[in-house]
Amino acid sequence: MFEIFHDINWILLGALIIVSALVSWAGDVIGMKLGKKRITFLKIRPKYTSRIISVLTGVGIAIATIFVLSAASEQVRTALFSMQVIQRQLISTREELKKNEESMGRMEIDLFQSRGDLSEKEAELRQVEEKLDEGMKSLNETRAKLAAMTRMRDETEAEQAVLQKEKDKLLAESKKLDASVKALKAESESLKSGIQRLREGRIAAFTGEILAQGVMTDSIITTQQVDQYINRLRSEARALLAYRFGGKDPESVRLPEVAAESAAKVRERLTHSPGRWLLRLTALGNAVEGEAVQAQIEAYRSRLIYRENQLLYSHTFEPDTPRHKIEETVFQALRSLNQKAANDGVLRDPISGNVGSIDTGEFITALDKISQIKSSIKLEILTARDIYSEGPLRVKFVLN
Repeated sequence: MFEIFHDINWILLGALIIVSALVSWAGDVIGMKLGKKRITFLKIRPKYTSRIISVLTGVGIAIATIFVLSAASEQVRTALFSMQVIQRQLISTREELKKNEESMGRMEIDLFQSRGDLSEKEAELRQVEEKLDEGMKSLNETRAKLAAMTRMRDETEAEQAVLQKEKDKLLAESKKLDASVKALKAESESLKSGIQRLREGRIAAFTGEILAQGVMTDSIITTQQVDQYINRLRSEARALLAYRFGGKDPESVRLPEVAAESAAKVRERLTHSPGRWLLRLTALGNAVEGEAVQAQIEAYRSRLIYRENQLLYSHTFEPDTPRHKIEETVFQALRSLNQKAANDGVLRDPISGNVGSIDTGEFITALDKISQIKSSIKLEILTARDIYSEGPLRVKFVLN
């Protein structure tokens, strides 16, 4: 009950009482003075003038009260000067509140419906999640299958790569075999043709046979010099062919025909790099009497391989060594020398494969001496002269 007194603005209330008292006292004083002096206002009798002053005093009290309240309280100012605005705002607020309440009602209805929809959606979500779980299982299975298929594909690609390499290798070998077959067929046809020519006439030259050879040692070699030397070798080859056919006149034998490509290569090599060169004219195929020999010219760098009297082999024979053992040892030594000379740079004969020859009489004489001597004897095989790349290897036997 007494809590209401705590909310009263005692200062404001006191100020109102004091202001009212002061205004009332001022009005009474003014009225009394005007009454005593019998002053009239607007030609009104003094009695009525006093009353008017009393009324004005009351009005002043009211105005003072309103002024004090307005100055002291914002709520009073608002109530006095903005009441209609507040009422309009209040009405607008009430309308908005009513609309909000209606909206709330609709929202509650929508919420109720949404809860029902939410339940349905949750049920659908559970179904979707179940389907998703099944889909994930299927996806994992599919991924596993895909990984397996990928491994199989990689393995298959690796196998295919290996097979492709094998295929390429086989194709390359097949091409080589085809080329070999073609070459063999060509060689077979050439041999058949050669055999036929051999049956029909005397052989003039064999494939790969050296028809003529010689050495050029000029420090400066020109194209004309090379051509002259090739023609010289052709003439020597023609003389050889004429001798083979019973000593015919060389002019009656056709000159060998030199392949233009081989001649061009020899010209280029010799003119660009002069020095000591071996030129060798060899037959490209078998030829019979009466036809021109097809030949090629080849150039080999000539250099000194062995000097004269250079020791190539030595062996000491004990007395009473059997003759066949002596022959076997010497033959083996000559075969070894043939291989050694070829390895050192002496050119082989294209037909025989040998690099030289020995005098048969000298060979038999040496064997006889070795077999007849009753004490140890040393056999030495020496070079008979300076030996160059073109050969042939000439040797001599020395017994000590």
